[in-house]
Amino acid sequence: MSGAARFEPAGFGDDVLEAAASKGLVRRARRDVEAGLVAAPAWEDGTAVLSSDGETVRLPPGPLSGARCTCPAGGACRHILAAVMALRETPVAADAPEAADADAEAPPPQPAPPSDPLTEIRAVTPAALAKAFGRAAVVRAEGILANLAPDEVRIEAEPGFARIRLGEHPEVLVPTGAGPAGLVSKADHRERAALHAAALLAVLHPEAVGAKGEDAAPKAGSPSIAASNGLAEAVSALLRDAARQALSSAPAALEERIGDLVLSSRVEATPRLAAELRALGASLRRRRERSEDEEPRMLLARIAHAYALAEALRLSPNDAALSGTSRDTPEPLPDGRFVGCGLELWRTGSGARGATAHVLRAEDGRPFTLTLARAAGTDPGFTRNRAATEEAVLGQTLARLAAADLTLAGTAADGRGRLSVRLGIATRRPGSWRAAIEAVPGSVFDDWDALSARLGEALRPALAGTVERGLPIVLRPAALGPLSFDGVAQVGRLPVADAEGAFVELEIPGDERLEERVEALERARGARTPPLLCVMARLRGAGIVLVPTAIGGDALQLLELGADPHRRRPATSFFADWARRLDALAGRRMSAEPRFEPVPRPEGPRIRLVQTAGDEVLALAELGGRMEDPERLARIEHAANGLRRIGLDTPARVLQRLAAAPRHERAHHLLVAAYALDTLSRLEPRLPLVRRV
Repeated sequence: MSGAARFEPAGFGDDVLEAAASKGLVRRARRDVEAGLVAAPAWEDGTAVLSSDGETVRLPPGPLSGARCTCPAGGACRHILAAVMALRETPVAADAPEAADADAEAPPPQPAPPSDPLTEIRAVTPAALAKAFGRAAVVRAEGILANLAPDEVRIEAEPGFARIRLGEHPEVLVPTGAGPAGLVSKADHRERAALHAAALLAVLHPEAVGAKGEDAAPKAGSPSIAASNGLAEAVSALLRDAARQALSSAPAALEERIGDLVLSSRVEATPRLAAELRALGASLRRRRERSEDEEPRMLLARIAHAYALAEALRLSPNDAALSGTSRDTPEPLPDGRFVGCGLELWRTGSGARGATAHVLRAEDGRPFTLTLARAAGTDPGFTRNRAATEEAVLGQTLARLAAADLTLAGTAADGRGRLSVRLGIATRRPGSWRAAIEAVPGSVFDDWDALSARLGEALRPALAGTVERGLPIVLRPAALGPLSFDGVAQVGRLPVADAEGAFVELEIPGDERLEERVEALERARGARTPPLLCVMARLRGAGIVLVPTAIGGDALQLLELGADPHRRRPATSFFADWARRLDALAGRRMSAEPRFEPVPRPEGPRIRLVQTAGDEVLALAELGGRMEDPERLARIEHAANGLRRIGLDTPARVLQRLAAAPRHERAHHLLVAAYALDTLSRLEPRLPLVRRV
């Protein structure tokens, strides 16, 4: 299905346009064409350029997704649809571009589209299929076909396009001349790639339909396993080079190699490894730019963790917990009661953004999430605030779901607790939010020792399986301390006390909503009875960070959303005069407030020896190249002996192997040692405890 040398409208009938947009939009575009609002086309190197109701539409060769319009609407707007209709239905526009624009250079004559669109599909190679959709989507597509009976697959060829129906999945239309990327359907964007790949595979390999009865485990030598093995070996070699170069020079070429590997179709079959590599590429860029928030120790730990994952995949390519492919499919969830416990508006370093509502299942306190998000560079009309407050999810909005006592029926969730936003209905229950959340077992904490034990278990690192990226919890503080501002980290700080008088410190993100959060928390400080605080707990290095997301009484106030969601003031102006504004908000001088400082972490022999060994390994990595330093290798040997004396035999052996390794194996043993020491240091993540001074 190679793309044509110019835009060919023959494959874009009304059925295809309705699948790409909607029936209503197609009807409106039809009225525009009948009203004469579309001008004759001009041609620029195979691209049709038309004026449609005052807007300029460009239709390049290939899929409809490549069409562009000057109007602000995203996707296939009515101007694009009308332009395609006019080009399709006017013989002069479609067959004689020189007649429409005598001055424009006419493209060379092109062959007519094949009368049988299935001919194009059968010409698609496996490499083209993987390149168009990604290897992970192709693997999921094979699973879709394997679960279908032969009579559930319907393939019909019509003039200009093919119509493919796979069971109860949305219908897929395949226009001629548009290539694999030109398929259209009403499938959800998260499932679209796999469904479109399955539609093509149904034509290319009809024997794959109903293949579920074979072995559940993949066959040795299958494409997915071959890809995993080859990928793991390639990643391991690259990460050994990273160990030699990243901390000493962080060359741009190394980042480019990582980027090339991430963009390959093979890496998509292992989502966890793909995420590690993307994060590593961003860390290398920050390291090269001398970013202060990219510490060498964290960069080495990131390389080591990715290396451990790649080596584990090389040895166990069928382990879905390692690859991250076992948790993608939502399974039906029993109807039940859930309680909202906070909302987050987030943005990743790559540019992806979204809104996530957190809810707890009332019967056992298990956390679940509902998310609306967009990838980087997609859907410019999407805003996080509007998605949270206006877009319907299970009959509600994310903001309502995150702050209510609910009954969920007919929904589904994957293994990570991500609820489907398309299945089920949510019904709000009357009554007090505080009473509802306090009835959820294990969700509300007023003892920081119990909180530390819960988070230490939930956030403990693990290579096999997914570590909790964040855990929603609810605090019942006995008192709230004074708000302060950390000028170095550019975040706010709020100490909160438990019933025993111990304090933990909450971190208030220093973004554009900082002032509104501070105002809400300052009002909470003035309440006669301290409210409940919904908090997101996350691991940062060897410590735990607690970020407040909501303030709870009979109703829950979401800190991500102000009284006026569209009011945004620059955070930098708030930073500049923080002390003056905080004085005004608190109604008293900051000098009258008690001050707090972090509680030092107890340093026993294990902690000191692990830190010393980690320092030596980091210093060896920072040498780069062959990493040769006899004195430092001798100190690593000494650190190994110290760990053995206190009973830590496994990390001691790892360090001894590094000290004795020949130069060509040193990078491997260095990464193994770095992973072992980093994991050992994070086995007991610590709460951000503070004390009054």
